[in-house]
Amino acid sequence: MMSSTYILYNIVPLGFLFLLMYIFIDILLDYFRKSKSSNVRRILIYSFLFYCISLIQIKFGGITIPPQNPNDIHSSFLSSNDWFGIYDTMHINISIWSSILLFIPLGIYLTVLIHSNNLKKLGFMIVISCLGIDISRLLFEWFGLVMSHYNMMEIIYLLCNIAGGILGFILVNFARKAILSDNVSEAEV
Repeated sequence: MMSSTYILYNIVPLGFLFLLMYIFIDILLDYFRKSKSSNVRRILIYSFLFYCISLIQIKFGGITIPPQNPNDIHSSFLSSNDWFGIYDTMHINISIWSSILLFIPLGIYLTVLIHSNNLKKLGFMIVISCLGIDISRLLFEWFGLVMSHYNMMEIIYLLCNIAGGILGFILVNFARKAILSDNVSEAEV
C-alpha cells in the first residue's frame, strides 16, 4: 500500500480574515444606517464567531488538501486491538477535561446571547451543537477532507462536550445570581 502526501491547513487564519471583513462591513454599514444597536452585543457576537472558528479547528484538526486517498483514511500511526487504544489509555484524563473545558464557552455564549434561563431549551441547543459538530467532522472524514481519528472514545468525548456546555450555562446562572445578590445588598445599604 502506497501512502500519499497531504497538506494540513489551519482554518483559523482564513476564518479570522473573513471575520475581520465581516466586522469591517458591519461597522461601515452601521455608520451609514445610523443604527443604535448595542456595541456590547456586537462584540459578543464577533467573539462567539471567533470561538466557533477556533472550536472547529480544534475539533477537526485542520483541512487536508487534496482529499485523502480512501486507502489512507483508516491508517493510523499507533494501532491496538483493545477497546481504548494506546493513546487514549495514556491520555484519557487530559482528553476528558479538555473536552469539558473546550465547550464551557459554548454554554456561556448561548446563555448570554439568547437571554434564556431555561435549561431544557439551552441544553437541547448544546446537544444539537455538539452533535452537529461531530457529525460534520465525521462527514468531512468520510470525504477525506480531515484526518481520520476515529476511535471508540468518541461517545465519551461527546458526553464530555455536552457536560462542558451545560457547566457553562450553570456558571452563567451562578454569576447572575451573585451579581443580583450584590446589587440587592448595595441597594439596602
